[in-house]
Amino acid sequence: MAILTLGITAQVTNAIREAIVTGDYEPGQKLSETALSEHFQVSRTPIREALKQLEREGLVEIIPRVGTCVTKPTEQELRELFTLKEVLEGLAAGLFTEKGDLAEIEKVRQTVTDMEKALQTSDNKLYVEANSIFHETILEGANSSKLSYMLNLLLNQIPYNRYVFITIGDPVRREQSLKEHKAILNAIEKGDQMEAEKAMREHVRASGEELRRDIERKLKNS
Repeated sequence: MAILTLGITAQVTNAIREAIVTGDYEPGQKLSETALSEHFQVSRTPIREALKQLEREGLVEIIPRVGTCVTKPTEQELRELFTLKEVLEGLAAGLFTEKGDLAEIEKVRQTVTDMEKALQTSDNKLYVEANSIFHETILEGANSSKLSYMLNLLLNQIPYNRYVFITIGDPVRREQSLKEHKAILNAIEKGDQMEAEKAMREHVRASGEELRRDIERKLKNS
């Protein structure tokens, strides 16, 4: 995978970050500067700078005389992460209800329709994709760059999307999740900012608890 254009360090940083976020690099996995240098076909200098940046973001841990490892969150850290996620996404839903335009609301409405279709056809991939678009649209429509930055920085600390797929595999949870998304949409359509925030927080809390248990089980076995 050659990286030939300008901004090599930034590109390497983005690529390694993406691999961690998507779960290609597992929590606790050791990252070799030499191996990464060979993989990206660059010198070790941009690799070293990229790892320093990812350490500042909380994605890796650089241990003297040991090396660099993907951060492995503790159970306490997971609880803190999901508590913050609930607050931030609830805020996003409230702001979206206030600021979202008709096109954005229609996009959210379509994702709920897609979730219903996915539930009927047991199409987990479609459900996860629709779920992602639902939350991304609300965050974008909230029109707060600081909120988007903080939430994305938070989610990057765990391979979030990979674990969502596991959770949605439970048909009972998937059906309940659909009801929760409908409640959020209903509040948005009514223009009820407080109800939208409340419904989103309840949804994030419920899905977060299930997801946190799955992550904790995986971390204990890794």
